[in-house]
Amino acid sequence: MLRRSDLMGFIGFSMMAAGAVLFFTGSGDPAPLEWLVGTIAWFAGFGVFLGWMFWRAGTFAERPALRTSREG
Repeated sequence: MLRRSDLMGFIGFSMMAAGAVLFFTGSGDPAPLEWLVGTIAWFAGFGVFLGWMFWRAGTFAERPALRTSREG
């Protein structure tokens, strides 16, 4: 089930995809701005996506249904 916070995961993944597109596509001579913005967007998106994954994995312990099935 998707939560409102899952939007951060989608934003991070979108930033990684946009950064990769900016970095790898372009004219024969890469423009320094595209190269710089693409690299920054990819790394920032990876950080946001990784942080969201760790946060989301930590919230699985908060589900009461999982706790009761293991205890009982």
